[in-house]
Amino acid sequence: MQVYGFYNGKRIDFELPEGWNLMAISEPKEAQPLEDLASAVVKAVENPIGCPPLSEMVKGLGKGKVAILSEDQTRPTRTGLVILPLLEHLNELGVSDDQVEIIIALGTHRKTKEEELRDKLGEEILKRVKVSLHDPDDPNGLVFMGTTSRGTPCWINKTFAEAGLKLGVGTINPHYFAGYSGGPKIILPGVSGRETIRRNHVLIRHEGTVQGRREGNILWEDMLETARIAGINMKIDVLLNTNQEIHRLYAGDVAEAQKEAIDGFLKIYGVPVPSPADVTITSSYPLEIDLIQSGKAILLADLVTKPGGTILVLSACRDGAGPLMYETLSQRPSPEQVVDWIAEGKASPTGGPMASRLRRLLQTKNLYLVTEGLTPQQLADMEMGWFPGIREALDGLRDKYPKANVLVLPVGGASFPYLAKAA
Repeated sequence: MQVYGFYNGKRIDFELPEGWNLMAISEPKEAQPLEDLASAVVKAVENPIGCPPLSEMVKGLGKGKVAILSEDQTRPTRTGLVILPLLEHLNELGVSDDQVEIIIALGTHRKTKEEELRDKLGEEILKRVKVSLHDPDDPNGLVFMGTTSRGTPCWINKTFAEAGLKLGVGTINPHYFAGYSGGPKIILPGVSGRETIRRNHVLIRHEGTVQGRREGNILWEDMLETARIAGINMKIDVLLNTNQEIHRLYAGDVAEAQKEAIDGFLKIYGVPVPSPADVTITSSYPLEIDLIQSGKAILLADLVTKPGGTILVLSACRDGAGPLMYETLSQRPSPEQVVDWIAEGKASPTGGPMASRLRRLLQTKNLYLVTEGLTPQQLADMEMGWFPGIREALDGLRDKYPKANVLVLPVGGASFPYLAKAA
């Protein structure tokens, strides 16, 4: 039986071993890209969800500053494709380029490289407006704006906090503890201080902080409250198709626009599977920059894999494990211990939550990676297995599973698999 996945951004086709039963290949539905993206951007911001149109927001701005947040290199949207027509529309509304600053919402991720900035935003934007990288550890670049009802101190990027108009652009996808990406995540962790991020992320201790859930997820609720305190005026969430082309835009209130974006996402990427698998083969595409981002595909595969089963992940992991991920996982701590380390500052708020969830997964399932970004020894230290290629992986797993019920998730970093019986 021939199936396929993605590795390093490219499709790869392969045959399942004889004796393996393919229960399902959970493919997202086809979705066409927007034909006139520039017009779609203007239409979205002038007919927003749950907030005034942009043309109303700029009234009274005068020579005030406009801050536009862009997601960073760990996310797949080429945000410049949205920001450039947004910039043109702002010009038409009387806002000059020198009033605008784009802030890359890094959270605690590594700094964006120059070539990544060019790819993300495009040369024209880089020439026209100021672009800065958020630094969660720069005390002079942060301002305190208040405290959430859950006690999270809101240290926010100073440029953003002081802007007269505050916008953001990101991508809608599942997220393993915030429910979904997009929405208020552009603020927290995007442009928050490290202490703010740390205090928020230790909320993963609480039930309900899982993928696919907003309501009743106190971590997401804390993010939303922070976004309200920071005063974001409008958020644009982008829905991509499997070719990473822009299929739809959702602009408006940071929570309301995200809600509609989630509905649109699930219509394309929500994929029912008949029953839990012995072996789930998932590609972390389009989130394969490192193990932290790839872990999102792993945790989604976990939802549809039997206890005692195996998850095989295809991921280039070009940046290796990610910030402090190997250092944390190689000590083989308990899931609870990792959360303690986040609270104490001993584990990264970027990788710590994923490390905790992966340690929990490894208590009941086997995990193997096809990757070039991590060595066999590094993976062994983290109690994971390694294969150099898909063929070697299937040959190796066939010895362990002469017969197996198998699921394949070709776009595992974006798909949202669920058990059909539980629907």
